[in-house]
Amino acid sequence: MPDAPPTYLLPRAALLRWLVESGRDLPADLRIGLLATLLSSAPTLVMGAMGMLTIEVMAAIRHPGPVFLGLLAADLALLGGRLVLIRRLHRAAAAGRPAPTDLMLATSLAWAGMVGLATVLCVTSGDTVLQVLGPLTMMGILSGIVTRNYAAPRLAVAMIFLCDVPMKAALLAYYRDTWFLIGVALGLLFVAAMSATTAQLNRTYVEVLLAKRESQRRATRDPLTDLCNRTGLMETLAARLRRGTDDLALLYLDLDGFKAVNDCLGHAAGDALLVEVARRIGATIPEGWQAARLGGDEFVILASGERAREAAIVAARLIEAVKAPTEIGVGVGLSVGIGWATLGMTPEALLAEADAALYRAKAAGKGRMAATPGPRPAARVGWA
Repeated sequence: MPDAPPTYLLPRAALLRWLVESGRDLPADLRIGLLATLLSSAPTLVMGAMGMLTIEVMAAIRHPGPVFLGLLAADLALLGGRLVLIRRLHRAAAAGRPAPTDLMLATSLAWAGMVGLATVLCVTSGDTVLQVLGPLTMMGILSGIVTRNYAAPRLAVAMIFLCDVPMKAALLAYYRDTWFLIGVALGLLFVAAMSATTAQLNRTYVEVLLAKRESQRRATRDPLTDLCNRTGLMETLAARLRRGTDDLALLYLDLDGFKAVNDCLGHAAGDALLVEVARRIGATIPEGWQAARLGGDEFVILASGERAREAAIVAARLIEAVKAPTEIGVGVGLSVGIGWATLGMTPEALLAEADAALYRAKAAGKGRMAATPGPRPAARVGWA
């Protein structure tokens, strides 16, 4: 992929993890992507909090005293804490460091509880203005929760419950009129309806993400071997070069004698051989390296990380692995060219370097490797 996935961690607390799960068996990176949508930006947090903060300021002015002043102070402190948390989360994710999300998700629930408490205090204040504006503001907040948090339906429903149901119960207690039981029942019905709505929105959203993922996979994967294709390789290589050229090499592989297999045994046998070669490549290269098929009998391996220095060693192992007898009874050889990244190099230039090295290997007799100058053993800014 062109960009690294965010490094947000799924919550460790069992309850929080259950709340953010969609209830479907999804790939890990997609689950992290859904989690990332719950982590608002600082401006979004402020805008979401402003509605009830405005009511709390108005309540503190109309009814000065510890109740509403304490509520306002607590809400401002919670907002300040959430802003600090979201800033740290985004910084950690941008730097590629693990970003724990438990506390941020817990403060989302705390904020919903604060909205519910503020609404209860408004309806039980005896102030008609607050009794009208408090619940109206809370209902507006609910719409924001539904439209923003449907990536985690259970979390959205929990926040809706914390905002809305306490007010319905408070009306019953405040007025002591059993008719307000209808309000409690309607509140629970509303939560159930929002649960169905957020679940449907989540299903639609996940289906779109899965379709997009499949479209991306088809655009960047080779249909025969399921390795990256040229497009996927160049995207990954471009992203890797942007992060720096230290410990980065490209191995260009070409099968020796593959044309004879196609000519003698047919393309079906040739395809079976390519699938077998792709499997052997995957079993030989170190974890973290990426293999791709450019087309025909040409493969490329992106070697990165600490073991990139072992490119020549791995190339020798690949030559031995590929020339071993195959299931179709026909063997092929392998030639390898190794190109090392340098500062300012483009993906096309690095691929050309590796291709030129491959040409030299084939010219020297095939079944061997050739390389551009490798990295210096000491710390460096670029490559030698």
